[in-house]
Amino acid sequence: MQKAKAFTLIELLVVIAIIAVLMAVLMPSLQAAKRLASSSACLSNEKTLLTAWVMYADDFDGKLVGNGACYDDNHGRTPWVYRPKNPTGGNLANNPASPDITMEDRFRGIRAGALWKYVEDVGAYHCPGDNRKSTQSPPRDCWRSYSISYGFGKNYGRGYHPYESMSEIKQGGLYYVFVEEEHNGSRYGENEGGWHLLGIEDPRHPSAWQFYDPLASYHLKSSTFGFADGHAARRRWMDKRTLDFIETNKTAPGSHSGIATASPDNEDLQWLIEHFIANDRR
Repeated sequence: MQKAKAFTLIELLVVIAIIAVLMAVLMPSLQAAKRLASSSACLSNEKTLLTAWVMYADDFDGKLVGNGACYDDNHGRTPWVYRPKNPTGGNLANNPASPDITMEDRFRGIRAGALWKYVEDVGAYHCPGDNRKSTQSPPRDCWRSYSISYGFGKNYGRGYHPYESMSEIKQGGLYYVFVEEEHNGSRYGENEGGWHLLGIEDPRHPSAWQFYDPLASYHLKSSTFGFADGHAARRRWMDKRTLDFIETNKTAPGSHSGIATASPDNEDLQWLIEHFIANDRR
């Protein structure tokens, strides 16, 4: 009888070593592919929300929906989403937010907003690459990944003139409405208010450029934006200071730790300023 041949211990170790090397080589590529796939889903979400944003304006004589979130006062306009709500529809504790906050509390706030009748899917308000739910503890385990720029909707006292109706918007493909934001959720358990930026009033002085509200980088050091003409695009952050700013806000012990963070001559800030609002409204 012939004796069956088997792998020797050394051969098995060699095979295991080869598999380990291949995994080490392939894992970064697989992770990158996963993040790119999440950005495609995120861009789809942005387009869905933009469609709802336009439909709301069509139903209200061209007026834009309230851009604030978590604030009940949106200058007489219903906010596109509300702050997280308890089972009876009341507001939860804020500043600081309650550690007992739940996903259902957050979903109730989304459902109470003005855009819910057009997008009845809480998944459309969340980027698949937004991992706060799995990496942060309540109340920082936020769900909603998007905020509306303060350039669109009523907003007083900011030093510029936001668009208040669809008829005022010219060259909408240049200006973003929806922004991915990674707020630490310390005050409301969600992204807070609308998305604001400093240095908008006079962008000709790069030495005065400053960050204000948080940004995100869920997609290989980049973020998605939804523009007023209905298209969405991904912007890669080029300046290390931008990524540092994002990390600072994400892990800071308090809310808005990055307010008025100077970043002169930052090309990312230049892009954000140029695409915030038209020059004749600054």
